[in-house]
Amino acid sequence: MKSDIKYDTFNNVDVDYYVEQAYKLRRDYYASAIKKAVTRIKSVFTNLTVNRPLKSA
Repeated sequence: MKSDIKYDTFNNVDVDYYVEQAYKLRRDYYASAIKKAVTRIKSVFTNLTVNRPLKSA
């Protein structure tokens, strides 16, 4: 049975590697969540301005 677990030089599980992978996944998740939130907020303001006709004085 082949294991895909990464080990360090002392034959222990390479915790630093997996912690860094977790940080990367969290950064990617937050980046996509923020991008999605910004897109939704922009669409709300765009829909507000599109639905209101311009009034002339």
